[in-house]
Parts: sequence; structure tokens; C-alpha cells
Amino acid sequence: MAITRRKFLIGGGVVAVAAGAGILTPMLTREGRFVPGKPRHGFVAGTEGPLPQQADVVVIGAGILGIMTAIELVGRGLDVVIVEKGNIAGEQSSRFYGQVITYKMPDETFLLHHLGKQRWREMNAKVGADTSYRTQGRVEVPFDEEDLVNVREWIDTRSKNVGSDIPFKTRIIEGAELNQRLNGARSKWTIAGFEEDSGSLDAEIATFVMADYAKKLGIKIYTNCAARGLETQAGVISDVVTEKGPIKTSRVVVAGGVWSRLFMQNLGVDVPTLPAYQSQQLITGSPTAPGGNVALPGNIFFREQADGTYATSPRVIVAPVVKDSFVYGYKYIPLLSMPDFPVHISLNEQLINSFTEPTSWKLDEVSPFEKHRNMTALPDLPELNASFEKLKTEFPAFKDSKLIDQWSGAMAIAPDEHPIISQVNEYPGLVINTATGWGMTESPVSSELTADLLLGKEPSLNVKPFSLYRFS
Repeated sequence: MAITRRKFLIGGGVVAVAAGAGILTPMLTREGRFVPGKPRHGFVAGTEGPLPQQADVVVIGAGILGIMTAIELVGRGLDVVIVEKGNIAGEQSSRFYGQVITYKMPDETFLLHHLGKQRWREMNAKVGADTSYRTQGRVEVPFDEEDLVNVREWIDTRSKNVGSDIPFKTRIIEGAELNQRLNGARSKWTIAGFEEDSGSLDAEIATFVMADYAKKLGIKIYTNCAARGLETQAGVISDVVTEKGPIKTSRVVVAGGVWSRLFMQNLGVDVPTLPAYQSQQLITGSPTAPGGNVALPGNIFFREQADGTYATSPRVIVAPVVKDSFVYGYKYIPLLSMPDFPVHISLNEQLINSFTEPTSWKLDEVSPFEKHRNMTALPDLPELNASFEKLKTEFPAFKDSKLIDQWSGAMAIAPDEHPIISQVNEYPGLVINTATGWGMTESPVSSELTADLLLGKEPSLNVKPFSLYRFS
């Protein structure tokens, strides 16, 4: 998409207004850079040997969305090949926070999450392995009276209209029950929302277990094998062209995470997303620390993992300014005003790189994906360290906890924060599943919707809110 003078001025104005309003922290010093990396933890080897000459479906991307979609398609009797530019789960799918929740989810995404929780509860039995999933319950204390009113209204509405046979199990808790859930807290919290059936998945385990399961089903996953683009014949997809050669197919799924927009740009299709990074860390636990999943005002968050360690993450998003920020950054203004989810803007070399990175290439040329095998964002260490200190102050049980790891996950977010799960009209036989900050939670259900769309079946849920063309 070309940047017109009008769009450039509007986008630049958004950045300037945000900075003047105090929404931005010092932009030139905050991390928010995309750098070469590797899978944060774990490793599943790709399939060895030459590429197959053809497949019923080629899935582009071996993160959780691509792997779960391939599993779903194999379950429907199709031969599926996954091609991945780097390693399996080399980027966001080994760096997620791991909450499997529905709390305060809007109408458009509620059922994606509600059904996703149920699918994950059944997953260990399905795959015959421990995915790390645990149903553990989640407490979130409202950050002010208005938030409490909104939560009560949300719970009341959802209780009356779940939209599923699966029970809705979120309620308000107070008194002894809340104190038990926040055992050892120094503050006197009086009321909270409690999602009884929320779950937890660990970034060190979940995607790798699902990838192993996919391989056992016969799914071939070719790593270090970037998809460069598609070839068509008579307006129909005929091949996926990779750096290692073409694969004949008439059906393709793009599940490339933050790279989906760039891949689609080379096809002449606009996927409006902007990059966003969230820093997280892993700490040792304590026998007296409260379990479960907790979110408190003052940026205190923790989630107990399957092995007794704790994942923590300040609820802060770092958004680097890139070329596309000047194209449609103004559409993200509502997200900048969310009181419980601050956005910090970063100005760094990623802005320059976004102007110099090619957005189109020939299929016999080296693509950008071959130059960026496994990428990750640098963590925001000051925010992580500050949140760790707040956690130890609020819960003295964590005072002797040790830091194990710090990292940042990279996401591509649409202007309305909803995922993009959609047929691509310009390329019959192509479906895109991308643009979500909740890939783990949504993946069991979004993969079903993707398979429905790919096979021309009526999706089990309304997919209009997730259409690529909702932005037109």
C-alpha cells in the first residue's frame, strides 16, 4: 500500500499527539527492537529429506496456529505439509504468557476463548502427552469502580447468554474466598472477578508437544524452508514456491504470525496489522506463594506453571513506530486510551528498516524471510524488573524468588484487536489465520474455523468479525 501525503500526516499526527498526551515513555531509549533469536526453550526437529512434489494443503508457518490448523486438517482426511522459515515455535509460540481465559472478552472473541478452554481441557487425553495445560482459576481485582461496574455487567450478560452448552464459570468473589486466593497479600483487597475454569499453558512446553503430535500424525514440517509466494494457473492456486522448490497444491493456509502481512503484500493483498511486543519473565516459586493466576492493580501479574515456577508479565505493550504506522496508525487510537493496558511507543532502527525492507520480490529471488529466520523482540528490562519488585512487595512469599529468564513476545495486532481468520477473495483456496495476541487460547477453535473456510463448509461460529475485509 502506498503512503499518501494525507496518510503520512495523519499517522505522524497520531504519534505526536500520543507523545504530547504523556502516553509514550521516552521513545528513543525504550526497547522495541526486532533482533535475531532462537526458540526460547525446547526444540522439535523438522522433517528431513526433500520436499514432497504435492500436498492437499500447504500451511505456511510452524507456530501454534499453523500446527493446530494442520492437525485439524489431517483429522479431516487431508495430506498436509507445513513449511517454516526458521525453527518450529521459533518466535512468538515459545514466548507467550499462557493464560487461557475469557475474562472481559468482547462478543466477537468470547466464544473463541470459551470453546478454546474446553478444547484445551481435553487436549492431554487427545494427544497422549502432557501439554502443560492446567485448569487453575484466575483472580483479577478491578482497577477502579468503573471497571468493577463493567465487570459486573459483563458477568451478568454472559451468564444469561453464553452461546454454548459449556457452562459459564466467572463470578464475583469477596471475603474469605478472595483472601484464600490471595493468600499472603499485604494489601486488603475486598472484591475481585474470579474465572473458575481459566487455564494455563507453559511456553516452554505446549507448542513443542503439539508439534511432536503433529509429526506422529504424519504431518511433514519442513524447517528453514521459507515460502516465497504462490503461483496460479487460470486464477487458481497451483503451487507454493519455497526456497527449496515448489509444492503443488490448490489449498494454502497462511499462519505466519508477524510475517503474514509481509507475505500477503507480495501477493498484492493488504493485511492491516502493526507490531506489538510484550515482555515477560520466569521466576522460581515458593511453597507459601499463592497458586493459580492473579492480576492486581499496580501492574502485578503472576501465573503458576506446571513445574511450580511462575510466569509474570507487566501489562504493558511496546509498539515500535514503523512505516505502516503512518499508513493506518490512526485506526489504533482507541487502543492507546485503554486505562489498564498502557502502550509505550518506541523509536529505533526498526523504523528505518521498515522503509528499506522490500515488500515485493520475484519467486526466484531470496525473500526477506530467508534473511530473518528466527526473530524476537528485546525485552523491556526496566518494566520487568519493576514489576518483579512490586510482586515481592505485595507477596512477601516471593521475596526469595530468583529470576530464571526474561524475554519479549512479538505479535501483529489488527486495529480492533480481533484475529483475522478469513478466506482471501483474490486467491480462491487461500485462507489466512493470523493477527492475534491470544494464539494459544484461540488456536483449537481458530484452526477449526480455518479448516471450515478452506473446505467450503459453514463455519461453526460467525466469522464475519474476523474477516480480512472488515476493514474496507
